Amino acid sequence: MNWAKILQFCLKHWKEITVVVSLLAVSIKTRMDYHALNKAYEISQEETKERIEALQYIHSEELARRDYAIEQYKDSLEELTETFEKSQRDLEEERQKKTKQFEQQFSQDKEALTSEIISTFNFEYLE
Repeated sequence: MNWAKILQFCLKHWKEITVVVSLLAVSIKTRMDYHALNKAYEISQEETKERIEALQYIHSEELARRDYAIEQYKDSLEELTETFEKSQRDLEEERQKKTKQFEQQFSQDKEALTSEIISTFNFEYLE
């Protein structure tokens, strides 16, 4: 008998029951969508954090490589500077030796010096 009253009530108020059931379905669906969106947002945040960490790691590696390259450059520059200075000193010593040699040759044998200068620079001697 109880079922009969429930059935009568349902038949009499079927529109209201349909509205309530529809509202419940919409409410449940909205909650499910909210949880799905929230989950997607959390996943997106985690992926973003992972990307940031990966980029920071790559950046730190790039900085380390840059620092190494700068150090290599400084070492090479220092080595080149030392080599240049040494060659400059050697050239200056050689120039001084040649100057002394030419001075001695000028005081001893002027004609030999003249012929050496002519042959070195391809000059023509005119008297």
